[in-house]
Amino acid sequence: MDLIIGGAYQGKLTLAAQEYGLTPEDICDLAADDPVPGVRCYIHLEELTRRQEDTESYLPLLAAAEVVIAREIGSGVVPMDAGERAWRERHGRLLRQLAQQAGSVRRVFCGLTEVLK
Repeated sequence: MDLIIGGAYQGKLTLAAQEYGLTPEDICDLAADDPVPGVRCYIHLEELTRRQEDTESYLPLLAAAEVVIAREIGSGVVPMDAGERAWRERHGRLLRQLAQQAGSVRRVFCGLTEVLK
């Protein structure tokens, strides 16, 4: 599994689609659905961590995909709302675990790719 992270609308999915030859059928949008086995790509990981408290149980399923795409949400001002802070922490923990298992980790910013691992 490869992990691609970056801010909103920075070109993460465009990079993955080009590099992995993804079609819409290859992608599971976690903003709309829970993870399903057998897809090549998961997008919007941050939406899964927002609505699910036990995200670590999804780790084997996510790690089995070719690529996981997630928005960076930990930068900037720390939210005052406790629920928002808890979400950021959950998301960060899951990203850290995925990064450890990933074959490569890349960050996309302004359409430019930075290799982290």
